[in-house]
Amino acid sequence: MVVLMRTVFFGLALPCAGIASPASASVIECQMEQMGMNMGWVAPTIALNQDVGAATAKVSDGIILFLAGAPVDAKVATDNAKRTTYVWEIKTQDGSGQNGKLLYRMTLMKADLSARIKVIPQGYGNNFDAGGRCKPLKA
Repeated sequence: MVVLMRTVFFGLALPCAGIASPASASVIECQMEQMGMNMGWVAPTIALNQDVGAATAKVSDGIILFLAGAPVDAKVATDNAKRTTYVWEIKTQDGSGQNGKLLYRMTLMKADLSARIKVIPQGYGNNFDAGGRCKPLKA
């Protein structure tokens, strides 16, 4: 899989672009670690918008906006008193036209708003992960 752009570019895009925030929604912005281990597939800023009690959320970051062109839907895989886990995928294409898919799994700990994200490139043995801190944004 070819790295299309570097993390520096992804950090310049406004991750909240296209995420509306009605009064019944919760918008969270997460600042994620940037290390060589995540190879540019974890954006520095990730925004999540979830209607209260909904089984899905909208997620946006510079990588999503570059590859998908707009925020994508994330499924709420786990939601309990301790954490909420979101999963989503992004389709990719390398320079030779080969299609791929990146599977994302992000867990937000409710007690301290810490986050962990794992990115799994489908069909490859490696994966990328990072930790971060989140904060609620005012609607």
